[in-house]
Amino acid sequence: MIRKKYSGILLSLLFIMAACRTQKTEPRPVSPEAATFPSANIPLPSTDFNFILPAPPELAKHHAPKKEITETFSQRDQSVIAVQDPKLFSDTNSEIIDLSMIDEGEYAFPLPNGKVISPYGGRRRNHTGTDIKTCANDTIVSAFDGIVRMAKPFAAYGNVIVVRHYNGLETIYSHNSKNLVKPGERVKAGQPIALTGRTGRATTEHLHFETRINGVHFNPNIVFNFKRRELRRRCLICTKKGNYVVVKSTDLMPHQKAGPYHP
Repeated sequence: MIRKKYSGILLSLLFIMAACRTQKTEPRPVSPEAATFPSANIPLPSTDFNFILPAPPELAKHHAPKKEITETFSQRDQSVIAVQDPKLFSDTNSEIIDLSMIDEGEYAFPLPNGKVISPYGGRRRNHTGTDIKTCANDTIVSAFDGIVRMAKPFAAYGNVIVVRHYNGLETIYSHNSKNLVKPGERVKAGQPIALTGRTGRATTEHLHFETRINGVHFNPNIVFNFKRRELRRRCLICTKKGNYVVVKSTDLMPHQKAGPYHP
């Protein structure tokens, strides 16, 4: 009886050991030749994902505002220095000319490298412009973009050129040895328009340069720094009083640009 019992236990142990041996499998060795690895040069996706990103913002470009000016000239307009523009001061007694809005390429000193030999007013107190000198037949250029209103010999001015600009001003260039432009011709800032001379009432070759608005002259030193030959980046407040115009240079607050200026 006991013998049969131990025989059964022994058979059970043998059965369990056989089952464990069948479940335990040895790993099969893999030869180095059989192993494969991906190529080092993995191609990247060719799809362009730039469409997902927003376009880079562009800097806003500002330009000096252009005024509505008269661009067709009568025979008188082409023959007289002091001429009013009917489109200026048409519905208000003031005009604002913001020189701070003029970019570098939109203005030019009228006689590059020129030196002032007689200021506005001067000792005579009736000098209507600023005299600038370099040498004979030096190149005179337009101060701003505009249209030539007058180009001819005129009394003490000698050969003179008047340019009406889109900012509302007019500039005068006189005593020229030669005028290079004609009435009605559009010019750009820095464009040659004449050569310095001593025609008219002049004792030496130079440029007599004037600034005017609505035919009234005012100190060009308000517009240009003649020592540095640079534009003064300020606002000109031009107030009409009868047939006269008072020009003041000032810094404006934004709310003052909303309507007519009242001094």
